[in-house]
Amino acid sequence: MDDPDQMVVEHAREKLLEYGDDIIPKLEHLEEDCFIDPNQLINISVVLDALRFQRIKNALKCWLKSDDKSLMQAVYTICSYQFPDLSIEDFTAKFQDLRHQCWMEMSSRQTSFEKVEALNKVFFDVFDFVRVNEVPHSPFDIFVNSVMESKEGTDISLGLIYSLVAQSLDIPIYGVTTMNNRAPFVLAYMDKDNLLPILDWGIDNNGVLFYIGVGTKGLIIDPQQLKEAYFSEGLPQNREQFEPSPNTLIVKKYLKDIKRSYSNQAQFRYKLKDIEELLELF
Repeated sequence: MDDPDQMVVEHAREKLLEYGDDIIPKLEHLEEDCFIDPNQLINISVVLDALRFQRIKNALKCWLKSDDKSLMQAVYTICSYQFPDLSIEDFTAKFQDLRHQCWMEMSSRQTSFEKVEALNKVFFDVFDFVRVNEVPHSPFDIFVNSVMESKEGTDISLGLIYSLVAQSLDIPIYGVTTMNNRAPFVLAYMDKDNLLPILDWGIDNNGVLFYIGVGTKGLIIDPQQLKEAYFSEGLPQNREQFEPSPNTLIVKKYLKDIKRSYSNQAQFRYKLKDIEELLELF
């Protein structure tokens, strides 16, 4: 990799790429030891980037073929694209304190509304998560692991954290999204206790008890309010706007938002091709 002949270097790159993921730790160790040779460092970095991306792409391919399509696993995989040193253990550990604090506020006697109040108290008052209003958004407002550190995020990054914590506590809160960039990312609390006939919202809401706006500090929105808000904004009134989205759609939307954040900042635009390649998997 430090040969002056570029053809030799290209041949070495191709051979190293054939080894796949297994060689990444060795290349990382070699990368640390080659600062005295800038050309070798560049060549090693190029191979490492290619191998890491291939690992991300393969992981998403496997995820798309899996039965459960764990949202936590997919979000971790995407975050590890920007943060290659992030382990799944470190990623999930970031959720543990938040989950524990929410669990401490929970009781089996609470109504669905009271459970959301408890989640909101921990999420927005204790941990002080806030929505970033400035646009264009930075990629670090979207990657969940960096949002867990800064406590500042977009609707989708905050919504992912909120829903993942809720689901880990067996609370039926799921993301609702479409590919329409104007439609907000909201959360749906599903009716598991057959309360809809009692509440009678006056609308066919596909089994959703109510919605939660993470961008408005967990404001509870009834189905009629959401439909009226979409109508006033000229948004489509199709079914997918009002019911929980499959994890594949949520992950695709997440990648689209990351792509948009990269395109808005010159230092990240070289990553756009990779994100487009990942989006093609969907």
